[in-house]
Amino acid sequence: MFGKMGVVAVAMLLANQLMAETLNARGLLVATHSATLSSELAALVVELPKKMGESFKKGDTLVALDCRLFDAQQEKVSAEVKVAQIRLENTKQLNQLRSIGTLEVAIAESEVQKVMAEQKIAQLNVERCNIKAPFDGVVEQVDIHRFEVVQQQQALLKVVGRAQLEADIIVPAEWMAWLKVGKKLQLEAEETQHTLQAFISHIGPSVDPTSQTVQIRATIKSVPSSILPGMSVLAVFDETALDK
Repeated sequence: MFGKMGVVAVAMLLANQLMAETLNARGLLVATHSATLSSELAALVVELPKKMGESFKKGDTLVALDCRLFDAQQEKVSAEVKVAQIRLENTKQLNQLRSIGTLEVAIAESEVQKVMAEQKIAQLNVERCNIKAPFDGVVEQVDIHRFEVVQQQQALLKVVGRAQLEADIIVPAEWMAWLKVGKKLQLEAEETQHTLQAFISHIGPSVDPTSQTVQIRATIKSVPSSILPGMSVLAVFDETALDK
């Protein structure tokens, strides 16, 4: 029915279709920026301005702790700094008058340095009372309530940035022959049927010896608002990839 050239053409068409099928891989969308924020202090929660699902900007206060004790400590240390500086000035004057030696001046200078270091610690504790957003994003989970007393290193809430998403994709190890950073691909979001344009940004450093697969990460160029972390995607590579 087919001539020799026709048979060859059909064979090439079938081969290309088979190649296209084997150049698909499954993946999962992950947020480029995500974090679980913890407390560095043991204190009472006085403000919790954001709830689950609410968005925020970088630098917004997400948790405010009772800072009265740390404010008082800072005031106390600030007063001690002033006293130490006055003593140092007085010691320098007495040294000029030959009333005391240089040792007393050195001790006074060290005392100023000591209380100034304590002042920095007190200031740092005051700053830790307000836990601020490290990036633009959305509150994913809140693990505390207002008026609770939290402890050091206790997880408070999870935040995620939805503006920048990536896809973790598992591909056969033999694809390493043509995979390269920067290569373009399409991601088909299964939940929304969106087609996303992406490119390979990272290639895993090792191959899983059991499954003979390697993990790659693709960065999405533009993320629609309906696309969320955790969605499943089908990665579709150019069927001519093996020739590149």
